[in-house]
Amino acid sequence: MQKQCDRLYYSIAEHTLLLYTPNAKTTAKLLPSFTSFRVDNQGDQELLFTFTGNTTVAVPTTESAECVTREGVIFQVYNETNGVTISMKTHNRIHYIHVATNKREVTTDLSLLERKETIFLSFFLRIAYAMTVVHQQTIKLHASVIAKNGKALVFLGRSGTGKSTHSRLWLEHVQGSFLLNDDEPIIKLMQNGTIRVFGTPWSGSTHCYLNTSAEVTAFVLLRQQHENKLTKLHGIDAFGSLFQSVALLRSDKECREKICALIGTILDKVPIYRLDNRPDIEAVQLSETLLII
Repeated sequence: MQKQCDRLYYSIAEHTLLLYTPNAKTTAKLLPSFTSFRVDNQGDQELLFTFTGNTTVAVPTTESAECVTREGVIFQVYNETNGVTISMKTHNRIHYIHVATNKREVTTDLSLLERKETIFLSFFLRIAYAMTVVHQQTIKLHASVIAKNGKALVFLGRSGTGKSTHSRLWLEHVQGSFLLNDDEPIIKLMQNGTIRVFGTPWSGSTHCYLNTSAEVTAFVLLRQQHENKLTKLHGIDAFGSLFQSVALLRSDKECREKICALIGTILDKVPIYRLDNRPDIEAVQLSETLLII
């Protein structure tokens, strides 16, 4: 095993992760979308997790608890007595990460030095972050976020429902608005009780990697229809709309329970609406009313 002599620190939604690597400069080049999230040595600050490369990860021999295919990549999830092992396969290459039971230590067989590992490294950090951050009153969503004057709307919906389109219309028609994230923002319950949304190093096909945040005014579930109509959701409709947008391993019972509890707290503080839309400028004008409530 090559000695892990360098350290790389990144802070995402005020949660710091530490990468142990043979060469920090080389590893940082494999993570260009993380550049604005890099921070200096954090001293005694508590880490979300450590991520150690060039480590032997035992290949699971049991049947996987979950199989996920995304963007042509196949993930297998194995629940083991000492934590969770996840394999990632693409283009006939396969690599592994292991998340320890304490959710503080993540190891991988990646060297953290080779350019061909870039896609694996970004995905593995994304997975590890989503698995560990839920224990810190924080969740990662599939959503698009528009912000203005320190406030934000979080647009929800399955792929193809127009999240990015609605955000683009905002940028065209609402002066002073900007795209905070277009695919995988972070929602965090702050110590003062407010709900904030943070940018991340992950934003789908849109290069929007902003290390900034805004207070969430409302969640908006988008649904394409022939007319524009805004409806406030309650109860199970509100809960389900937000839950289905959370990035999580479905086989992780503890994670699901924490997410359910956190969603309940979030919905006590922030409303959620369904926006039936065409989409057009009138739909934007409807959702804009939620930003100024």
